[in-house]
Amino acid sequence: MARPKDWQPLRESDPVPGNPAAIREQVKHMKKIAAYLRTQAAALTAMADADNLTGKYADELSEKARGLGRKLDLAEDRYREVKGHLSNWADELEDLQKTADRALTDAQDAQRRIGSRSTSEEQDGPEGAKSSEKDEVEQDPLLEQAQEDLAEARKRLNSAEIAYHERSGHFASKIRSSIDDDMKDSWWNDVKAWVADADWLDSFAEGASWAATAVGALAIVFPALGVIALVLTVAVAAIHIAQAATGNGSWFDVLMDLGALKLARNGIKAAKAIKALQNSSRKTAAGLAKEKSTAQAARSNAKARSKAGKSERKKGGTSRKTRENARARRLRMEGENRAAGKRSAEVVRDSELPQVTVKESAGTVGDKALARQVKDVVRWRDTYPGNAELASNANQALRHQKVVQGSWGASTILDAGDKGGDALTSDGYSRSKDRMTAPIGSQW
Repeated sequence: MARPKDWQPLRESDPVPGNPAAIREQVKHMKKIAAYLRTQAAALTAMADADNLTGKYADELSEKARGLGRKLDLAEDRYREVKGHLSNWADELEDLQKTADRALTDAQDAQRRIGSRSTSEEQDGPEGAKSSEKDEVEQDPLLEQAQEDLAEARKRLNSAEIAYHERSGHFASKIRSSIDDDMKDSWWNDVKAWVADADWLDSFAEGASWAATAVGALAIVFPALGVIALVLTVAVAAIHIAQAATGNGSWFDVLMDLGALKLARNGIKAAKAIKALQNSSRKTAAGLAKEKSTAQAARSNAKARSKAGKSERKKGGTSRKTRENARARRLRMEGENRAAGKRSAEVVRDSELPQVTVKESAGTVGDKALARQVKDVVRWRDTYPGNAELASNANQALRHQKVVQGSWGASTILDAGDKGGDALTSDGYSRSKDRMTAPIGSQW
């Protein structure tokens, strides 16, 4: 039976929550497990006591079977005792909830009567002022009765709430006592229990997941934020893996996380690749600029030297001093050639990134920095059209640009679609995911 949603005028929420029917279903399940354990323990004990076991390992097999049978007996005791405690708690919880529900119904009825009497007095208006002093002192008996009924209902609900906390603590203690026996849980059982009790993991994972979605959407426009989205996605995936592995979460969530993680990683790698290609193109273009400038200067100097040589020969040859002057001039020109080439290379390396138009920026979903890097790679290809490396860099940069856009867009759509399925659809979507929940190493 569904619990009341509105607990006014007594409480903000249900003071005695719980589902007796669900507890009884769990009791039935535990009863079946206890019966199965009892059957298996009896079979193992019979195997250990059998006289027809012979051979080298007969004694060891008997001892192992007897030991395992004792453990199954202990496990059966656990289930039998715990299901008894849960069954008793379901009965008491149901009684407490009936008491609380009746108190709520009575309180709401009393509140309506109080409101009705108050409205009636307001409508009397001036007539009430003309009543005698005795009438003013006397309390409206119907209003007084309604107020007493409200106070009584509140008292009964308080008693039910106190009893709820007392009895729930009592049965929790009983259950802890029942499982405190000689059979020790494995470390994996301890891990599963810790994950199940760590309610903060759900809150953290949900907050980090929404943050990753928001940052991932921004990363479509500002890829530098992709690292933050990646870190958040890794944290969420780690929590979901722990929960799914221990039976406290869905493997479907893990698959969604891994898909988003893969897409986010692709987006970051593509953005880094564009930056690396831009640096490579500038370095190559700087080398080409240096070679071109040096070659042009060398040709100019060669022409100048040739012209000077012809002039000297017309004058009747060259003296030793003239030759020395020519050699000094040649060395100076060679130095100037190297300096000119160096300056040309520095101009390329230090040049500003090209500006982009609104249309070009839209091509990278508004990311101007990424658009400028891609345009810079394309600019050097166009400046030196005959260079194969620059042409290859430009093609790769344009391809990576599409990968960045597609990766962050698909990652955001995937994540938002999963959240939309949880928030906007019926619980069928959540139930479908829950079917993929099974703890690793579970036996029952």
